[in-house]
Amino acid sequence: MPKPKARPNLLRQYLLVGGGLGLYFGYFFRPVRGANFAVALALALLATAVFVVPALLKKNRPPLGELGRTAVFTFIKFALILALLEGRHFVYDLGGKWLVTVFTTLLGAAAGWWLAQSDA
Repeated sequence: MPKPKARPNLLRQYLLVGGGLGLYFGYFFRPVRGANFAVALALALLATAVFVVPALLKKNRPPLGELGRTAVFTFIKFALILALLEGRHFVYDLGGKWLVTVFTTLLGAAAGWWLAQSDA
């Protein structure tokens, strides 16, 4: 059975919140160091642990296979989003502050859409 699509209100909320966060991350971005994708991957791993470890500690935890699949998909989502945020450095070099603002706003809205689809 196909997964139902996100409710319109939920989708709108995720798009607006994601776009707003992206706008914030772009508008106030000032490159003070080079892009470091290792930090993005380390933070994605930490965020995945924060999401998965509490589920392991529950008495009625899901099966380990399902939990592992959730951990992998959670890591991929966080790693992709954080790696794209590190990409702001390259976008800044291409077009300056305005291009970074547009890039991160669109990135945030796309991330919001992606998360709304998985939360439907």
